[in-house]
Amino acid sequence: MASLNQTIARTLECSICLELLSDPKQLSCSHTFCKRCLDNMLACSSQTETVNSLTCPICRSVTDVKHGDVMNLNANVPLKALVEDLRNSQQLCDCEVCQTGSKAVHFCQECGKNVCNECLENHNKWPPNLKHTVVFVKDIQERRFVFERKVSKELYCQEHDTSDGQPNICSGVCLTCKKLICMRSSKLLHENEGHTVVGAREYKASFQSKIQILQAEGKAKAKTIETHLAVIKSQMKRVTDHIDRKYVEITNVYLVSVKLLNDSKSALVEQVDAHDGPLNLRLQKMKGDHERLVASLKKTSELLDSSLNAPLSGDVIAIRDSLSDKLQSLVDREDPDNQLVTDVGDRAEELFFTPRFTPDQQDPLSIGNFRVEYKTVRSVKLSCRMSFLASSVDGRMAVGYCGGGIEFVSENGQFEQTVLSDVKVRGARFLSDGGYVVLDVSNTITTYSPECVKSDARFATLCPNEGGVGSLAVSSINQIYVGYCKAMKIQAFNLGGGTAIREIQCNGFEPKQITCLDDSMIISNITSTRIIAFDGVAKQKVLHKVKKPNAYPYGAVTQDNSILIAWVNHDQGLVTIEKFTKRLKLVKTLLSDYKIEKSELNWYFLQVFTSGGVAFCTSNRLYIWACPP
Repeated sequence: MASLNQTIARTLECSICLELLSDPKQLSCSHTFCKRCLDNMLACSSQTETVNSLTCPICRSVTDVKHGDVMNLNANVPLKALVEDLRNSQQLCDCEVCQTGSKAVHFCQECGKNVCNECLENHNKWPPNLKHTVVFVKDIQERRFVFERKVSKELYCQEHDTSDGQPNICSGVCLTCKKLICMRSSKLLHENEGHTVVGAREYKASFQSKIQILQAEGKAKAKTIETHLAVIKSQMKRVTDHIDRKYVEITNVYLVSVKLLNDSKSALVEQVDAHDGPLNLRLQKMKGDHERLVASLKKTSELLDSSLNAPLSGDVIAIRDSLSDKLQSLVDREDPDNQLVTDVGDRAEELFFTPRFTPDQQDPLSIGNFRVEYKTVRSVKLSCRMSFLASSVDGRMAVGYCGGGIEFVSENGQFEQTVLSDVKVRGARFLSDGGYVVLDVSNTITTYSPECVKSDARFATLCPNEGGVGSLAVSSINQIYVGYCKAMKIQAFNLGGGTAIREIQCNGFEPKQITCLDDSMIISNITSTRIIAFDGVAKQKVLHKVKKPNAYPYGAVTQDNSILIAWVNHDQGLVTIEKFTKRLKLVKTLLSDYKIEKSELNWYFLQVFTSGGVAFCTSNRLYIWACPP
């Protein structure tokens, strides 16, 4: 009976921890594992705050995990019942030697018998039996003792029948199929199909050496991340200390006229809090991401250690390969950039408080003003040649590529997301609901939902041969405009698609870049920037025009409907950014003759973050700074 229970118990073992299944959960591929083992695997993959899928370590199929909680997976009810039955059958039973009804207290693993105290004494009188492993039955029932897996030194190939009485002993490993095979299978099946086959001993030695190297790299990687975490923590303290000092400055000035200025003080504190929260939240997110990466490296290494102790049988090879691939993918990740963390600290120290009065010159209306002074320009190298720049409704900047894809960049210069990687994008703009309007290199317009689901709308645009290179703009009422350099005209479309609802002739002026401004439009080409108003269906009237010698203009609209123009001296690699009214009257110069990395192509873009920060893009580099107050 004990031997039968052991056989059944081994059948009901989890392929990861090699213990009796505990709270078995079934993946979509039907493979079943302990809940705690799946929790550990999920932890190995936790590089973000939400992880919603698991990869089966045996067949590599992916299972969605609702809300990232393994408890939401289906329980394998039949297996769970078998496990419970097995555990119930392991209650105190009668001695299997004397058969006198005495209760068994001990179990001999070599003999496979439950024995009472008296029979154990007799058992131990035989000298060879003294080397047997004897444990308390209670320890087995309470899982304080786990049976050693006894596997025959000779494993037989399962790809042949044994009707001839000559089983085939496994002597090699097929790395392609990830299983043990015999010489016959190797020669007749696997090698003929181009599979990679190695000897079992060679595989074991090679894999063990590989894992040792990989684990060493994992430890080094974890150490690097931990060093980076120390930088994050120091920058968190830096942010907090500086913010605290600003609070003190504000409060000290506030106390001079506290009875009159409660409202002003509250407003200032709210402004500081508005920066304090996002800065610390950004660092907390970085800290959490890298702590999870360290945990993943350590947990995956631990699981690999466990798999190395298991013999080469069942699904062990597939699991080892899966876990080693997981650790390799973690080790191959790029090392963190301390500059991104330091940038957050820099952002905190860009907060200033300036008193508007002194104790002997009091102004009862206000205690001062709050501002952000940006000390540095953030420069980010792009992954390939830029085709457009657009401000998204969620406060990020979208950079598009003719080679395919749109990348989202945060205001601190960090690449956060890539979408539509298979679309060769000429231009894109965002709808009020966060959806996309995309113009590809063939001048075809496609609209997408915020989740990048493609709509069925079709637009009758001009092909490049007829219209030339296209440019794109979207108005505040979601009307779509496409400008054509060769045809020198602009078409307007409704969001639902179809033919153009109107065409505006540009009278010999190439609409290289177009931007909507209320009921008018800003058009830039290589010589000047114009604001045109639409009169009727096909006419346009130039309202205002501005140009500058030896400079190419690139326009953008701010949140308050002011106009920014970047004047680019392409030959010298200089850019000047100026702010204008809606009548193109100069307000002030925001940036003068700023040196940029000279681009091979005379193609630039200017856009404004929803926060007011300014993004200027060359064909291969993105520059980010803020508009001065």
